[in-house]
Amino acid sequence: MDNVKMRCLLSAFLGTCLVWASSLLAQDSVVQIIQTNYAGTNAHIIDPNTNTVVDIIEGVPKAHAAVNHPDGTYFYFANEFVNQIDVVDTTTLQVVDRIPLIDRPNKLVINETYRKLYVAIRDSAYLQVIDVDTHEIIKSLPVHFGIHNVYVTKDDEYVVAGLAKNPDTVDEPTIQVIDASTDEIVFGVPLDGHRVRPMAIESNADGSPKRIFAQATRLNGFYVVDWDQRKAVDFVSPPTLPISQQNFDGIQEGVGHGLQVLPDGSALWYASRLDSRVYAWALPSLEFMGGIEVGPSPQWLTATPDSQTLYVSMVGSMETVAVNTRTHEIIARIPVGFGPKRNSTHVLPVAAVR
Repeated sequence: MDNVKMRCLLSAFLGTCLVWASSLLAQDSVVQIIQTNYAGTNAHIIDPNTNTVVDIIEGVPKAHAAVNHPDGTYFYFANEFVNQIDVVDTTTLQVVDRIPLIDRPNKLVINETYRKLYVAIRDSAYLQVIDVDTHEIIKSLPVHFGIHNVYVTKDDEYVVAGLAKNPDTVDEPTIQVIDASTDEIVFGVPLDGHRVRPMAIESNADGSPKRIFAQATRLNGFYVVDWDQRKAVDFVSPPTLPISQQNFDGIQEGVGHGLQVLPDGSALWYASRLDSRVYAWALPSLEFMGGIEVGPSPQWLTATPDSQTLYVSMVGSMETVAVNTRTHEIIARIPVGFGPKRNSTHVLPVAAVR
């Protein structure tokens, strides 16, 4: 039996265990997939059990991304239209608060341990930090450039920011790492002079960060950053397709746009707008596992907590595509709104769901 088949069997076994564990949690929680619509004024809620839209949140225009409060009481949407965070009650799906920001927001992330919301500010060189219990801005942290994407490590101890401007030299850091306890920058990582696009973080068994995977402008592939070495140690690319199979329409500088480490840590998934495909690599080996043609302009990726299903934002077809991560087959195409940009997975208490 070859290595890829062995890994698929192991992944299936791990997936069965995760499904069993998830079923125990399901009595007290509900999983939802939120699909934001960059060209519209709403967001769609997808039920991963049926792969259908079960509700629509109105009044969240040009939403770049969404996260939820640690207690499940609110959704937070990054509103690029008026430079604010739209706060939505999860039980009524109504906007109940708006938090003004210093400039245009992009991605945002929740740190549950420190109960803080980190907001990437795209057009100004700041990372804004918000107390999720008071909705007060507690810090505007100066960074090297404006930020496109921001993430938190699994152990909640660090925040990882990807900078939005092309650096002037190859040595300028385009990834900056922040200590979540102090909200101070602790180190930076250059990527050969490239601007950072989406990232994903691989964790050790104790939840501490092991590697950062980072897409970069104009490149079809991703950098591998070793956390302990604090530097990029490799660049990995999918197989090169013939020009006749590539799609250059509307990809701008984001040739690859979307990375997801599955919650069980078994694989890294990658969205290629150039190739109209999503690809998978086994972890930790980074052995290539294959790709799936999903259609034009895959934009973002998120996965269910059991790692069984991957959801792909499809700007080119205004839908969200559901992929079975074990069989590598498309299992649903879900119509959503205009310009589906980022999607995200939310685990909420049953009492917090409408």
